[in-house]
Amino acid sequence: MNELLERLSAICGPEHVTDVLADRLCYRRDCGPTPGGVPDIVVRPESTTEVVEIVKVANQARKPLFIWGRATTFVDFGIQEGCIVMALDLMKRIVKIDLESQVVTTETGAIWHAVDSELNRLGWEMTVPGGGGMFSCTIGGTVAYNAVPHGITEYGITGGHVVSLQVVLADGTVIRTSSAANTDVPLSFERGANGPDLTGLFIGSCGTLGIITEVTMRIHRIPECERFLFYAFDTVDDCVDAAQAIQQRDAATFLIGLFGGPKPDGVEGEVFLHTIIRDNVGEAERRAQAASICCETFRGRAQDADGTRRYWTEHMYSWLRNTSAKAYYGGRPYFCPEVAGFLPTQALKEAVPMLHEYVASNADFARVGMRVKGFDVYFSPNAAYLWVDTLYLEMSPEAKEVGLQVRAEIAEMLFSRWMSPGGIVSGIAPYIMPRLGTAFALMKTIKAALDPHNILNPGVLMLGQENIND
Repeated sequence: MNELLERLSAICGPEHVTDVLADRLCYRRDCGPTPGGVPDIVVRPESTTEVVEIVKVANQARKPLFIWGRATTFVDFGIQEGCIVMALDLMKRIVKIDLESQVVTTETGAIWHAVDSELNRLGWEMTVPGGGGMFSCTIGGTVAYNAVPHGITEYGITGGHVVSLQVVLADGTVIRTSSAANTDVPLSFERGANGPDLTGLFIGSCGTLGIITEVTMRIHRIPECERFLFYAFDTVDDCVDAAQAIQQRDAATFLIGLFGGPKPDGVEGEVFLHTIIRDNVGEAERRAQAASICCETFRGRAQDADGTRRYWTEHMYSWLRNTSAKAYYGGRPYFCPEVAGFLPTQALKEAVPMLHEYVASNADFARVGMRVKGFDVYFSPNAAYLWVDTLYLEMSPEAKEVGLQVRAEIAEMLFSRWMSPGGIVSGIAPYIMPRLGTAFALMKTIKAALDPHNILNPGVLMLGQENIND
């Protein structure tokens, strides 16, 4: 251990390496419910060169290397006992803002909102608004997970906005992807250049195939105008039909459905739609009228949209329900074993009632004090990203056991009939990976080729040697 500590200290400096227990305990888990083990060493590189040398050391020592951004996701892997944690939060520079090519290049640990704030000074923004943890999540981590972001209805998911990547492979090789792969002209401006889409290989791989150290994202000018709508409905079917009509008319930048959990304070109804529109003034007005007609055609009732506006401008999720965060987390500490994924919009008419019936009939759910944070939907251009959040009291071992069982049962219900996840979290990997058939086999083959010693985030997506015969 002393030799390993010395080698890593020689790479990063002793101030960026620690084996002190109090430090190591802070790197056991992300926001998911899996507790994880205690790493042997935590190392914080400041450059791609240092990442390369750390990877080489880990490979030589056959020591598992877990990559850490800011642990804001629910990827839900517990750090492996005795591993090395490589925290990338010090790699946070904005490398280049290129308005001519309409891209920004950042180091992997740059915080999403911090980068957008710098772009905002110039009248620009990234073409995708970022995930729920935009004030703390890193660019590299968000891309590695391929997070489902705000604005998905018009903009799509995070990975679609990535132009190129710099990645360190498990043997220390550094690659650049897309147009940046041209060693004579390493310019990041077009993802569809230079052969196969190697950028896409690493998006959503959760650090299992390589370590993202730089990301180039598309940017655009900040839209001229924002409009907000909020409608209440009495039935799931009416709300779903209205949402699909809005999708088909490209009338929303971001369309959010509330199908469970606490109802918006002071609003009569059973299910609800928030609509956010970003465009020039004329188009925003036209799209707002189209969205209103869609909602009113299916018996939606217009509500005060100030909560919608505050949700978007103040970035506080609870404003979707006109309330404070205590509506979800009163009586903390709670943890959230979520299940989320894409399904056809019309399938919500079956899936949502099934979820409500499941919760109502599950005596254990009520017995241990679990609650539904939400059955919420981020509508994509042509589908529905259903986000099932159930909360349990973390301090109760019995509640945790029930919570994880609830997650397993909901995952089985949804993945067996309609759903494919966006980012694949470790907690639901056992329920989706075997369903991927030959695609799963190919992923394991790629993992074995790129990381033969299974060093990078072993077990996170069930891709390593421990699963090679599954």
